[in-house]
Amino acid sequence: MNRHVVDTNVLIVASGEHPDSPFASDRHPVEDAEQSEKVLNWLMDFEASVGRMVVDKDWAIIGEYQNKLTDQDYGQRVLFEKMSRSEIDYVDIEWVEDPALPDTEKVARLEASLQPVIHDLADTKMVAACFNANKSGMPCNIVNACDTDWYDWQEALEAEGVIVEQIIEDWSREKWRAHHNR
Repeated sequence: MNRHVVDTNVLIVASGEHPDSPFASDRHPVEDAEQSEKVLNWLMDFEASVGRMVVDKDWAIIGEYQNKLTDQDYGQRVLFEKMSRSEIDYVDIEWVEDPALPDTEKVARLEASLQPVIHDLADTKMVAACFNANKSGMPCNIVNACDTDWYDWQEALEAEGVIVEQIIEDWSREKWRAHHNR
């Protein structure tokens, strides 16, 4: 698969590991240098490829990237490179209009089966972007580095055709197990 919704954590970890990026490696949660290097390598390979990035037309995903990284951080530079090469697909997302939701976060409307499952409101836009890309005939997955919530939602996501690619599967799965065994 060469079309991806890239979770912000991928850009953060890779930015922390890239030698020319001002983002400090101690600002991301992957403390294992070998594992964080895998994330950097994945993003460098993705940047060098013709792989496509999927974001929403309202720039909520890009806005999240911009809130976490500066224009000088490697993850942002990959986004800009994909933009300059027209290797980005923009998809529509329907947003939830609910005054009870926090003003700071846009919440994407999801399929009914996913609404009670995806509890991280920020991730709803990632799920909706991937789902809508797939529905529009642009096969897509979500790429994750270190957010363990994706394992909690895996079965429901896969039932809707949303696949999450785990870059550092063993590390993330162990963190997920440790979290659930507390």
